[in-house]
Amino acid sequence: MRLFLLMTILFCLPLPLYAVEIIDTDSDGLSDEIEILLGTDTYNPDTDDDGYPDGLEVENGYNPLKGQADRSLSRHVEVDKNTQQMKWFLDNVQVGQAPVSTGLIGMDTPSGEFKILRKRPTVNYVGRNYSYLNTKWNLEFKKSYYLHGAFWHNQFGIRPMSHGCINIAYENAEKLYKFMSVGDKVVITGKTPSGKVNLANIKE
Repeated sequence: MRLFLLMTILFCLPLPLYAVEIIDTDSDGLSDEIEILLGTDTYNPDTDDDGYPDGLEVENGYNPLKGQADRSLSRHVEVDKNTQQMKWFLDNVQVGQAPVSTGLIGMDTPSGEFKILRKRPTVNYVGRNYSYLNTKWNLEFKKSYYLHGAFWHNQFGIRPMSHGCINIAYENAEKLYKFMSVGDKVVITGKTPSGKVNLANIKE
């Protein structure tokens, strides 16, 4: 009887979630999978021998196959309003991902294809019933619309929160700010969710 009860309990428990192992053979900050897609050496942390690890170069939007802080490879970011997720790409290879909060219904973040118009390290966002001074890491992609850091909430990837901009946690906003350049492409798709995001719809 005890064995039967134990087996019943075990079968009723949810299946464990196993973390996918990320392999980084040369410990340069890039997974082997990304290195293969970019064409860098999985056994050499500094493929172009310029003194900087491949991972650091990619993190800053540089070409890890060339020295001299080369930024000739294309960079772009994609934002999906359906899932409240953002991904960024170097030479069409995804190198980063982060949750975001887009505009609320009625103040929707515009969909379409845009370009970074300017980079501003700090911006004061002030309006009716809100005042967020010295907000960091601002990338304007349409007049008065920004991808920017947000310190006043922690609903990234959970629900829309903004007046039309794309809110990002400071840690991830800084990464994107360093990665992107003026003129880089911004692609925004999907429809503003009316409430919390259905996490089951989010695919890595």
